[in-house]
Amino acid sequence: MVNKTRRTTLLACVLCLLLGMLALVQPVYAQDYRFTLPQYEVEAYIEADGTVTLYYYMVFDNAPGAHAIDFIDLGLPNSQVNLNRIEADINDKPISGVKSSQYVSGAAELALGSNAIPAGQSGTVRVYIRQIEGMLFDYDNPDREGYVNFQFTPNYFSSQFERSRNTKYRMTIILPPGVGSQDGVYYEPSGWPGSDTPEASLTTDNRVFYSWYTEDANVHTNYLFGAAFPASAVPATAISSGTAGSGSTGGSGGGSFAGLLNSLRSFLPCLIFAGISVIAVIRSALKRNQNTVARRMQYMPPKISIEGQGIKRGLTAVEAGLLLELPIDRVLTMILFGLLKKEAVTISSQDPLEFNASNPLPAGLYDYETAFIDAYKAKETGERRRLLKSLMIDLVKSVSDKMKGFSKAETVAYYKDIVNRAWAAVEGAKTPEVKSAQYNENLEWTMMDEDFSGRTDRTFTGQPVFIPRWWPRYDPVYRQGMGSGPLASPARPSGLPSAGSKPGTPSMSLPNIPGSDFAAKMINGASTMAASTIGNIETFTSGVTRMTNPIPLEPARSSSGSGGFRGSGGSGCVSCACACACAGCACACAGGGR
Repeated sequence: MVNKTRRTTLLACVLCLLLGMLALVQPVYAQDYRFTLPQYEVEAYIEADGTVTLYYYMVFDNAPGAHAIDFIDLGLPNSQVNLNRIEADINDKPISGVKSSQYVSGAAELALGSNAIPAGQSGTVRVYIRQIEGMLFDYDNPDREGYVNFQFTPNYFSSQFERSRNTKYRMTIILPPGVGSQDGVYYEPSGWPGSDTPEASLTTDNRVFYSWYTEDANVHTNYLFGAAFPASAVPATAISSGTAGSGSTGGSGGGSFAGLLNSLRSFLPCLIFAGISVIAVIRSALKRNQNTVARRMQYMPPKISIEGQGIKRGLTAVEAGLLLELPIDRVLTMILFGLLKKEAVTISSQDPLEFNASNPLPAGLYDYETAFIDAYKAKETGERRRLLKSLMIDLVKSVSDKMKGFSKAETVAYYKDIVNRAWAAVEGAKTPEVKSAQYNENLEWTMMDEDFSGRTDRTFTGQPVFIPRWWPRYDPVYRQGMGSGPLASPARPSGLPSAGSKPGTPSMSLPNIPGSDFAAKMINGASTMAASTIGNIETFTSGVTRMTNPIPLEPARSSSGSGGFRGSGGSGCVSCACACACAGCACACAGGGR
């Protein structure tokens, strides 16, 4: 009888244990809360005094038949948030009485009251959290001495309740006043489904900011963002050392079996997230390794400001080539051919590239064209590369300034269309004469095509090409065969259009060469002349990138706990917001409902 009783007791304990474990994996509380967030925007302003202001813009769509959204527990970045400095509203109506959550450790409770969001309806919630201290930390990277580290995971909700899959999600970090446009560095975001490269520029009051945006996010996944900047921008007293402290885990504690289950339930979100974080770190590292070379070749700075509107017209082909981020050797070659067409230079050697500048130079040259000529006046290769690098940095900055307030996407599409139309004019010409004239007229634009070499070869092989006016300045071999006549008039009838003229139908008596020879010389020139000077293209481009679009620092590893979202009756769902310091830090929010 005693043994039977013991067996019954043991079976009961095992059953309770199994039920408890099932409850851990599949909670049964608040099953009637179902919602999505189609739009989610978070802005983190790092102020001059070293505090942080957070702004949340959240659009909730409550599911049909779901419980009304009457409470929102917003996870806070740390325990130093003063609840009196939180302002919130729903549909432009103030939310009063913000207080510490009764059910979720480290969260602020927003009671919506009579403005609760009914089933099947939407509501817009805005929250300002001001003067948050303890969010800036020392950064010990030897390549960034004297820098401050800021990392932040915005509030997120449990996937049990938040069901979005294509949230329009924007996260923006605004650096303190006084940080130069080349001083800030961003981290590659962890877990982020959008581009690792943010939009990057200046606010209207000249503050640097980084803004990540995608329409493929959700608000039940934790995303980690961050930036670093010179410590001199904020008071030394605002910078913490070491790691962020971990907060309370919640839970009822005690020695009972129920207390153990409650404790495990409280820790479970953190344990799950820790495992997810390890996987995310590994995937992020692999992704960075795969994209390192491509990232180094992206010399244009990311457009920081929220995308402007309209097309920026009037860019030269060289400037448009920069916007499309053509390889640097191609951009430099476009500058060279522009100078040839303007009769400003004469090539004496193609490999390595050497040329003589006209004296005097033609009027109306662009600054980057005169800088290109000045660079080649230097005889020492290292000095020549330094000057070309400076030219590219200045040109990138100039294009970036011109793009302020305009849509990059629309502008890129506009200039790609110009390239397509330029090639259509060449390929659609009915005679070799007109085809040659169109190619000459649109040369810099056709060079922007990724398949410039292939299209040039296919277009001209098998037919004669009537040489343009600048050809003798380009081809030393051809020039030597001309004799000693004037270079500007190489036995050439006046019918051939020069740079800037409208293509016409030149006389059949114009000098011509086989199309295959012409294509080979053009392709060879486009691929080797500038490259012969700059050397390794990746190394050269990286030197430009370090100034115009610095490669982000390694993202710090961090873990975070949870805050909460819940409705009336004490039901809840997990959410979180954390600020972290460095690798292995713990965030000061934990819990997960009750």
